[in-house]
Amino acid sequence: MSTTEFNTDSFRDLTFDLLSGVANDTTKFDELNDAYLNKLHERTDGDNLRRYAREIYEKILSLQIVQSNSAVHLKDSFHERIIVVYFWTFSNVHSLQTLERIIGMDRRYSSAGVTIIGVHSSKYEHEKNKANVRHAVDEHSIPFAVVNDNNLQVWKHVGCQIFPTALVFGPDALPIFIFEGENHVQHLELFLVPILAYYKSSVRAPSTDTLSIKTSPDDLSATSATPKTPRFTYPSHVCVTSSGHLCVSFTGSNQLIFCEIDGKVLDIVGTGHAGLADGDIVQCEFDAPHGLIEYNNCIYIADTNNHAIRVFDPNSRRVVTLIGTGRLGSDKIGGLKRSQQPIASPWDLCITESPFDHKLVLLISMTGQNQIWAYAFEETQWWNDVILQKNSCSAIIGSGTEENRNSSEPMTAGLAGPRGICNGIMNGGPVLFIADSDSSTIRVVTLQDGHVANLVGGNGDPTNLSAFGDLDGSGHNAKLQHPVGIVFHYPSSQLYITDTFNNKIKRVDMKTLMCSSYFVTDTDRKKQRGETNSAKFNEPYGIALFEHYLYLADKNNSHIKCIDLDHGTIIR
Repeated sequence: MSTTEFNTDSFRDLTFDLLSGVANDTTKFDELNDAYLNKLHERTDGDNLRRYAREIYEKILSLQIVQSNSAVHLKDSFHERIIVVYFWTFSNVHSLQTLERIIGMDRRYSSAGVTIIGVHSSKYEHEKNKANVRHAVDEHSIPFAVVNDNNLQVWKHVGCQIFPTALVFGPDALPIFIFEGENHVQHLELFLVPILAYYKSSVRAPSTDTLSIKTSPDDLSATSATPKTPRFTYPSHVCVTSSGHLCVSFTGSNQLIFCEIDGKVLDIVGTGHAGLADGDIVQCEFDAPHGLIEYNNCIYIADTNNHAIRVFDPNSRRVVTLIGTGRLGSDKIGGLKRSQQPIASPWDLCITESPFDHKLVLLISMTGQNQIWAYAFEETQWWNDVILQKNSCSAIIGSGTEENRNSSEPMTAGLAGPRGICNGIMNGGPVLFIADSDSSTIRVVTLQDGHVANLVGGNGDPTNLSAFGDLDGSGHNAKLQHPVGIVFHYPSSQLYITDTFNNKIKRVDMKTLMCSSYFVTDTDRKKQRGETNSAKFNEPYGIALFEHYLYLADKNNSHIKCIDLDHGTIIR
């Protein structure tokens, strides 16, 4: 059966109608779900639908499993099981937000008859590489098999349109649901228990041999608990404090380290277990902490998967939650205070002065909402005569629509997965720079009025989020690939960027507005690019400045690198 003979749209409509019916009357959930499944089994084209499902299974089996060099052990997983095929990509924040739920479902239901298979469907060239996907699988501790759909053959066969997408099959290989987008996929678990009950007589328990993630000797060498494995994994962001200390967030081990500038560790903050717990440094928990900034001798933390802003006080050695409920928010306006305000995947932080009353606010790149938010430490005047109330958290830039849209009105601008954010100067005035990752652009915001403009990357079409590459130049002629980290060096008027998926550092000269690759010398020949003495990176992420030194979180290498900007060399 060819793809054109299967009407994916019809399943979209059926799933949507079921979700709508349940939303309208939750008391009829069981009745509506049973009626839906009964009607599905009465379809006259059931054999064709099962043939279609088996074609998908075969295509999945033809792909490399990221955690293994062989896909043979997956074959029996499709037999007499509820199958959830989860399409995702590690650059997409909505995929990552839903991934946490999918991992939880796997842990709760795999022994009851549910098999989850991740299909990593790449957007960027960088994401096509199996090793890079493997790093993402390891960083997020994914327990189920993930296949590398680097040419999008399964994605296209199914007719997927957005990330994430979950396709559900019964134990008889009959397609049941297709959940599309973050808002729909989060409802998937509601249907797993009744589906398991409906198919109780035909669902079998898993065998250890079938469902375990088998690894080759080469793979084992990269993940087994040997002395070569770093204690702290996947450093994300770096902050240098006013006292000259270094703080680093680790998304892989869900911890912070607080250390001397030479790397001597003073404190390890967090248990290492993913969770949301306040307390002292041996009790508190984080879940994928990212951006860091110092304010009033405390470290503010973008605790991404907890959808919260946390605060670490090095003096009391305690962590508290400042903003967020701990659950994914959908509010695109805000205005509530502290932990009453739900937020969505905060990624980076910046302390900025109001251009009107010169009071300081905490800016948050709210990646999950495609916006920039502000937390007011005290009542503060802002753009358009807005008064930010003390201890409130509100959206100040971005409509929430995922776009590369610039605007003189900050709330009508469109951002796309903004990550890094920093202060700077342009044309003699204070600005904000935003690493808008999913549009592969750097945006500049005039602090005086909130005007949002393009600095480098992308193109003129605000709906085109695929104008990425690796080209030096100015404006749209420059091309980036998913930039994340950003910091402004005031003495030289240079903006430094981690061009993360190009594995490069780039910089923009604010005098000429030219964006160019910045190569630094590494005397360690094992860490050089090819035959040159230029340092190589593997997903460079957060960056911070201290005097003339640039500190960089080289994420997939699990290194923190220090670059002497005066000499262009890595010194440790």
